Amino acid sequence: MAGLLSNSGLGAAGLALLLGTAAALADDQAVILRGARILTMDDAKPEAAAIAIVDGKIAAVGSADDMAPYMEGATIYDLPAGALVLPGFQDDHNHLIWSATEALDVSFAEVVDKEGVREAIEAADIGSLPDGAWIRGAGWDIAAFPDGSAAILDEITGDRPMFVGAVDGHSGWANSAALKATGIDASTKDPEGGRIERDAAGNPTGLLRESAMELVSSLLPPYPDSQVDAGFADAQKEALSYGITAIIDPSADDWMLDGYKRADAAGNLELRVKAAVKIEAEEGPDGVKRVLEWKDRYDSDRLTVMSAKLFVDGVIETGTAALLEAYVGSNESGDLLFTPEQIDAISTEADNAGLQLHAHAIGDRAVRVTLDAYEAAQKANGVRDSRHQITHLELIDPTDIPRFKQLGVIANVQALWAYPDTYITDLTEPKIGPERSEWLYPFGALKEAGATLVGSSDWSVSSMNPLEAIQTGVTRQDIEDPAGRVLTPQHRLELMDMLKAYTVNAAYAAFDEANSGTLTAGKRADIVVLDRDITAGPATDIAKGSVLATLIDGDIVYEGEGMPEPVSP
Repeated sequence: MAGLLSNSGLGAAGLALLLGTAAALADDQAVILRGARILTMDDAKPEAAAIAIVDGKIAAVGSADDMAPYMEGATIYDLPAGALVLPGFQDDHNHLIWSATEALDVSFAEVVDKEGVREAIEAADIGSLPDGAWIRGAGWDIAAFPDGSAAILDEITGDRPMFVGAVDGHSGWANSAALKATGIDASTKDPEGGRIERDAAGNPTGLLRESAMELVSSLLPPYPDSQVDAGFADAQKEALSYGITAIIDPSADDWMLDGYKRADAAGNLELRVKAAVKIEAEEGPDGVKRVLEWKDRYDSDRLTVMSAKLFVDGVIETGTAALLEAYVGSNESGDLLFTPEQIDAISTEADNAGLQLHAHAIGDRAVRVTLDAYEAAQKANGVRDSRHQITHLELIDPTDIPRFKQLGVIANVQALWAYPDTYITDLTEPKIGPERSEWLYPFGALKEAGATLVGSSDWSVSSMNPLEAIQTGVTRQDIEDPAGRVLTPQHRLELMDMLKAYTVNAAYAAFDEANSGTLTAGKRADIVVLDRDITAGPATDIAKGSVLATLIDGDIVYEGEGMPEPVSP
C-alpha cells in the first residue's frame, strides 16, 4: 500500500475512503497479470511488474506490493519471465469486413500464371452456381501476374460473367461476358478518374483501373449476409490472434457497417471499430450529409462512424498515383481523382461538420493537394482538434514533410510495405527513378519533422500481423531475407516509434486516448501479452514473436499456446 499512498497527502478520512474502495474492488475479483515485463507506453510510468484489472478497467499498475488490495479472490496469471505485456494493438487502416467477405470469393492469392487461374476457378466449383450468376474473384496480385486479359478468363468461364478485384483495390479484371453485360467496348470512353486498358485496335483487354472498375463492379449483386457474417467471424478471430483490439475501417460501405452492426447486436463484435465513409468526387460537399446520416445510424460502444474517406489518387505501379513530375519515360504524371477545388470544398465542409478526414494519397502531388485542402479547411473554419489523417504516403516531396506537424495532420503508415519487394524493385523504382526513390515511405523524415505516426496494415493488401509491420518499419528489409537489401535506411524508425504507432498514437488518431493506448489506471483493460520481449533481441527477430493472450475489457478473447493457467492467491 505504501506505493499507492506515499504522495497522496490523504488525511484519515481519505485513507479510509481509499481502503474501502480497494476492498470493494477486491470483492469484484480482480484479474492480475504479473511475472512479465510490462511496457505501459505511458511516459508517467513507463514500466511495471504487475497490473490489476477490475470490472474491465485497469485498477492498478505497479509493483507486486501495489497489487495487495486486489489479491483477495483474484484470478492471477503468472506469466512467463520472458513475456512482454503491452496495450492492445490498434490497426488504424484495416478493411476488415470487406476483405473478409472477399476472402470467400474465388481466391487468386496464389495465382502466378494461366494455369494458376484455371486451378483457382475450378477449385471454387463454379458449375454449382445458378444460371446467370456472376463469378467473383479476389486477391489478384498484379505484381505476380500482371496479364489480366479477358481471353484468359474466357477459356475457363465461357459465357458466365466474371470480375476479379486486385489485392490493392486499384485494378479489376473482367472477362468478355462481364464486359458485354456492362456494355464496355471500343467506343466506351474512360470514366473520370479511371482507365480502360485497350489493345492496339482500341478494344478493351479486360483490365480496368481505378473508377473504371465501377463500370463492372456496380452490376455485381449484393453479398449475402451469410457470407459477410462468416467472413467477419474468421477475420476478427485472426485480428484477435495478433493482439489487435481496435481498428479503423477506412472505407466502409453501408453493407459493411450493417455487418458490423449485426455482429454487435448478437454480442459477437469484440473489436472496437471506428469507420470512415467514402465520399466520391461527384458528390461534392453534399457527400458530407450522407456521412453524418450514417454516423447517427451506426453508433454504439463498439461501432462508430467518425470520418470521411477521400481517395485522392491511385498507385504508382499502375501509373495512376498523382506525381509532381512525370513518370520515367513518360509525359504522364498520373491523375488526381478530385480536382483541387473539389477536395478543398469537401474537406472544408467535412471539417466544419466535425468529421475527421481520412485521405488515401500515394503520390507526392496527391499528398500536397491533400495537405493544401486540410489547410484550406483550417483557414475557413479555424483551427480545431481535427486529427485529419493522410494514409499510405509512399512518396512525399521533402518540402511538404514539415507541414504534417504544422497542420496537425496524422501520418497513417503501412510500414510492412517499406522494403524492397517486387512492387518496389520491378514496378515502382523504374517508374520514378533513383532520385525520387530515395524518398519512398519517408517515415524517418516524418518523425524527425515532428509528425504523429500511426500504424496500420491496409489488410488484406498486406498481413494484419503488427509484429511484421513493426519489424519492417525498424529494419526496412524483407522479413524472409534479414541479410538482404535495406530500402532507404535513412527512413528507418526505432522500435519504440513503431510501438507508439500501434498503441498510444493509434488511440490518439481514433480520438480514444482517454480510454486506451496506454496501460494506465482508469483506462480499459485492452491488452496484448507477447511470448517474448521484442525489445530485448535483434530487430530481425521481432516478427518471430507470437501472442499469448489478447484481452478486451479485461476478458481474454484470444488465448495462444503457452499462456499459463490462472491461479488463486
